[in-house]
Amino acid sequence: MGQRATLLREAVERRARPLLRSAPAKRSRRALRRVPVVRDLPGVRRRPGPGADEREGEERVESVATRIDAHLVQHVVRVRLFTRTFPTSNVWILHDGDEAALIDAGFGDDASVTERLRYLEREMPELRVGTIAVTHHHTDHSSGGRRLAEALGAAIAMNPLDEVLLHTPHESNEDLPDDTELDERAALWRAEALATEVNRPLADGESFQVGGLTVRAVHTPGHTAGHNCYLVEETGVLFTGDTILGVGTSAISPPPAGDMGQYLESLERIGSLGASLLAPGHGPAVRDAAAKVRELIDHRHRRDRQILDLIDRGYQSDRQIRRALYPEIQKGLRRAARNQVRAHLARLRDVGTLEVEAGERGWEVRRPTA
Repeated sequence: MGQRATLLREAVERRARPLLRSAPAKRSRRALRRVPVVRDLPGVRRRPGPGADEREGEERVESVATRIDAHLVQHVVRVRLFTRTFPTSNVWILHDGDEAALIDAGFGDDASVTERLRYLEREMPELRVGTIAVTHHHTDHSSGGRRLAEALGAAIAMNPLDEVLLHTPHESNEDLPDDTELDERAALWRAEALATEVNRPLADGESFQVGGLTVRAVHTPGHTAGHNCYLVEETGVLFTGDTILGVGTSAISPPPAGDMGQYLESLERIGSLGASLLAPGHGPAVRDAAAKVRELIDHRHRRDRQILDLIDRGYQSDRQIRRALYPEIQKGLRRAARNQVRAHLARLRDVGTLEVEAGERGWEVRRPTA
């Protein structure tokens, strides 16, 4: 990755906006056959794997499409063998005329990518996909990018800060549950993400076109350092990735993987955009953007108060707090719950409300002494 990667990595560490850009790579574009108007979709389409109904534990693939409006289709591929423990991610198909873009790329395993390409050829055969705009580097959103881009002749775009993280080898499953059945898949997803070339860096305020639609990058750090949302300026649709989910709350880790303070600032920024619809990374579209943003901010402030109340009652470690807040959580999700608690503790430390000391057995916490 050379000098450019070194400069971008330094920018990640400073949480600064990098100045360096690279020209888009030249790619051969195999345009899919074009259709001026995409017909209405029936809602659910399924493509079971061979023998899936006959053998327990066999991989089963479902392709589910939902039309949101004249320009937007939500597409989900569920591989039942592993998504029973982890919600699959949305890939949004934005189109105008015969031009299209994908927002996020989904998982990079063979079943997921193959079914997504089959769907595009079967239901939208004449759209030309020019851009795959990835919201962040986590593999459930990025690892399908390389193969989709090669098949569709599309350019991959994402924030330069997360481009560095995309190309940084690591063994973590990010916010995946601890599940041995996911390990092999996760290794494949990480390998695909590392091999993904980003040839259109999109920093805050930069944009690309989809027919007559302008899609603007909105930098929303917190879930990751370089998380982008994407705003369609003509329609007000905002693709929120994992900053806002259709149901529930996003997983936020403590620095450096995430940042609760930045996440809250990003929610406030999203609230100021006046979006007409939120198209999240997981779950259904959200029609009342303002109410959703307020719900998420209130939830985080309520969690802060719960944590401080526990500390005032004598709780002294992140482990004790996690057990109190999530008393019945399944074993595979304990790490994610601990990270949520630590993200709150780190923010409360940063604003001077708590003192936090990391030790071998976890984080020790206390109120500041006078």
